[in-house]
Amino acid sequence: MASKFSLEVVTPDEIFYKDDVEMVIFRTTEGDRAVLKNHIPFVSGLKKGKLRIKLDGNFKEASILEGFVNVQKEKTVILTQSAEWK
Repeated sequence: MASKFSLEVVTPDEIFYKDDVEMVIFRTTEGDRAVLKNHIPFVSGLKKGKLRIKLDGNFKEASILEGFVNVQKEKTVILTQSAEWK
């Protein structure tokens, strides 16, 4: 079983997603990034694109607009203008 970390996806209107996940993949202003537990901390701008969330071995996909991401070893927070499930 893969190690999990906390993921929060927040829009101006709601907490779109909040759960412990195995991996998250998103597009930053510098390219696509995949994050696992204990990733090196960083903050980056986000570009419009896919948000892929891996939980229990399966991926769930959403579309997000621009925003920011804050990655810490145990928690990742994505702040985006809008998010919706595919």
